[in-house]
Amino acid sequence: MEAIKFLKYILSRIGIMIVLTLFSAFAGIVLIPALVTVFPSSTSAFKSFMTNSNVDSFIGFAVMLIFFLRLFYDDGKRHAAYENWSWVNITIVYLLMLLVYFIPAIFRDSFSQEGKGDIFYKVLYYPCIWLNEGVGMNYLVSVIIGIGLLLAASYCFYLIAYKVYVHKHPVILKSMKSFSAGKTDNNV
Repeated sequence: MEAIKFLKYILSRIGIMIVLTLFSAFAGIVLIPALVTVFPSSTSAFKSFMTNSNVDSFIGFAVMLIFFLRLFYDDGKRHAAYENWSWVNITIVYLLMLLVYFIPAIFRDSFSQEGKGDIFYKVLYYPCIWLNEGVGMNYLVSVIIGIGLLLAASYCFYLIAYKVYVHKHPVILKSMKSFSAGKTDNNV
């Protein structure tokens, strides 16, 4: 990838991650409890289960996971089709997404005494609350494992899409091998 396109790709994926985090928090905090009120009163056990904060957080996590899987599956196909795939570039994108998501969690305790930033942290890390409160993990560990699970699954889907597309169109693989054999650099 060219440097400008790569920078745009990184920034767009980080932006999508932040928007998906906000949407998953909205889905878990607002949409699910609103949808549960439609069910009849005879399903009160189901209603109480679905309005549990850990279940709502897991639903937000699942919403984010579904969107990530679809997005990066499409990216894998697209990068294979246009022959601009580089495992180094994709790994850099995932590491930067991990850092952008994780680094603010480190500073949560510095804001908790004043009460500032509570809403920011509750919304930004809403998809990881089920790991913290439900499973009983440390806050930082739950954040890194939560985003790690999302990104690892997305990376797997990206690679699967790439391999499937290249397998269906073997001409692409041949041209990529001949191109990489003639090039000494690793396309960084």
